[in-house]
Amino acid sequence: MLDLKKTDRNRLVIFEESVGERKGVYYATPTASQVVRYNRESMKKKGNKVSFDPGEAYMVALRFGSEILTGFDEMNLRENGGGTYVPIDGDYAYGFDGKPISSDPASPNYREDWKELLKDTAHSHVALVARVAFGGARTEQGGEEIVFETDAEEVPPLAKS
Repeated sequence: MLDLKKTDRNRLVIFEESVGERKGVYYATPTASQVVRYNRESMKKKGNKVSFDPGEAYMVALRFGSEILTGFDEMNLRENGGGTYVPIDGDYAYGFDGKPISSDPASPNYREDWKELLKDTAHSHVALVARVAFGGARTEQGGEEIVFETDAEEVPPLAKS
C-alpha cells in the first residue's frame, strides 16, 4: 500500500556488496519542487533529445540525497520474511575509527557529523537515496523514445593487429 502521508522516516534498505551487509537509511518524502529541481539539474532536455553527464548527475544525486537523508538504522539488518527487516543486535551498520556511530541523538554512539561522514565515505548510499526517492513512478507499457546524448567524445574501435 502506498501511504500518502509525508514523513521523514521513509526507509530504504541498501545491500552493501563490499561487506555483505544490509543497512537501513531514512529519508524525507521529497516535495514536488525538490523533484523538479533534481530532474532539471540531473539532465538537460531539448525536444526529444536528452543531454546527460554521468559525473554531474552523480554529484546532483549526492547533493539531493544529502538534503533529504534523515538518519540510519544503528544496526545492520537481516530479512525477517515477508519483505521485512529486523536489526541484528551488536552488528553496527556504520563506524568511524573502529567505533560505531549513530544518527540518533539519544544514542551513546551519536555523532553530530554523521551525515557528512556518509556523504564523504558512503556516498554511494546517499546518491542511491536520491535515485530512489526522486525516481518516482513509471509506467510498465513504455513511453516515447528518448535519445540520450553525452558530451563525451566518441572513441574509435581498436584496430586489429
